[in-house]
Amino acid sequence: MHKDNNLKSQISIIMNKLQAHDYEYVINKSTILIRKYPNNDFLWNLKGLALQSSKKIEESIDCFETALRFNSSNFAALNNLGNSYKRNHQLMLAEKCFDRCLEKNPNYLNSIVNLANLKVILNEYEKAIELYKKAISINDNLPSFYINLAMAYQSTNQFDKSLIILENCLTKFPEHTKADKLMSVQINYKDDDNHMYIMIEKLKKYNLTEEQKIELYFAIGKALDDRNEYENAYSYFLKGNNLKRKKLDFNIENKIKLFEEIKLFFKNFKINKKLNTNYDKKFVFIFGLPRSGTTLTEKILSSHRQVSAGGEINFINDFFGKNFVSSNKLNKEKINKYLEKDLNQEFIEYLKPFNLPNQVITDKSLNMYWYLGFIKIFFPNAKLINCRRNPKDNCLSIFKQLFEVGEGWKYNEKELISYYKLYDEITKFWKDSLKDQILEINYEELVKNTKSNVEKILKFCELDWDENCMQHHKSNSPIKTLSLNQANKPIYSSSVHSANNYKNFLKDFS
Repeated sequence: MHKDNNLKSQISIIMNKLQAHDYEYVINKSTILIRKYPNNDFLWNLKGLALQSSKKIEESIDCFETALRFNSSNFAALNNLGNSYKRNHQLMLAEKCFDRCLEKNPNYLNSIVNLANLKVILNEYEKAIELYKKAISINDNLPSFYINLAMAYQSTNQFDKSLIILENCLTKFPEHTKADKLMSVQINYKDDDNHMYIMIEKLKKYNLTEEQKIELYFAIGKALDDRNEYENAYSYFLKGNNLKRKKLDFNIENKIKLFEEIKLFFKNFKINKKLNTNYDKKFVFIFGLPRSGTTLTEKILSSHRQVSAGGEINFINDFFGKNFVSSNKLNKEKINKYLEKDLNQEFIEYLKPFNLPNQVITDKSLNMYWYLGFIKIFFPNAKLINCRRNPKDNCLSIFKQLFEVGEGWKYNEKELISYYKLYDEITKFWKDSLKDQILEINYEELVKNTKSNVEKILKFCELDWDENCMQHHKSNSPIKTLSLNQANKPIYSSSVHSANNYKNFLKDFS
């Protein structure tokens, strides 16, 4: 009995340390206890969670699988195994884990939500929406369920339903400012400013966290921008950006050094690799800075009868970032190791659960401009499209957005200038290196001369003309990015030269 009480006490301490994000302690202490209690599935699960949070995904998989060998009914370990598979790009295995959990316990909330999140990745929004609704029916006191459901509705152009969910969320949880931020995306405050004043009042009324203030600052800035009150809007965007930047660890010098290493590597590199290119899919990689027109370009292209939209798949970025770069430096040893593998086959395998039926598949993972040389090694027949936009307009549009995931340069004007210039230098380097293998699409030109630019895109991608591409806004392909409201509308030019409205923004940009 004393031994059992002692173990419970130590497990309790480990769980507290896990909640406090002291993952090293959890890993070390659970490893010691596992030597004494090797069959304890609870300890294996705790260690797996700490490894998962430390981004040691393959080790976490081993722990969760061990936990399940000792106790096949451990729902938590099975659910956590699914999450690790998902992070390891093994989506079919992840889905099987969540399905197995729900077969044994249909109301197990963690797996309901995790399966719904996976369905969003796979663009299976109808199934995701049903799962989110089920989660709310089981427990309607978790605001994140409402947020996830609203985002799924927004991504599928169901804005009326999204608005109802967000209003319900704010009625139950008035301090949940993420709902305010999401609502601001779809309201035109020129017609209705009631919600704007509610948000301004929240800043005074509630004792908000910094994260909540950031969400309101960006949402209020957007509302004022809609009303053409640009000076006041800028003051709110500036507050939001300053507060957000403080929370992010970022040094532009590290990115500059990484680019210099990539340049040096490819100046001395000769492709000797013979790849298996015997597969029936053709890939179009669309990239550029955020808010540069990548979503619009993909929406146009994927409206073609032979093209399927993958959206921001991020497999390529994650793979190269994880295996080719360590601490913002190229890991040449790992690069040489992976050059012996067929990454294109891994990518095709990863795409299988997406059920993308057409021969041509688009991937608009933004940061791919870092890795174009590597992409051409593994996907020599791929089409590369770089989306550009007027620099000041592009930077302003970034500055006005609160991104789900983002590096610090997006939230500081000087760093925005530095990063834009770095992006410009990177893409010019690849343009010189890869010659006519990259098509550049200028957003302003696309808006002004849409048909001729669509013709140019289709010719580059070796596709016949399809009138559907001129009706891209009627396509029902989902959009997950911040551009969802714009890309679901006919092409318009109101955002061209938008930086002229913000005279104090990027005054030093030349």
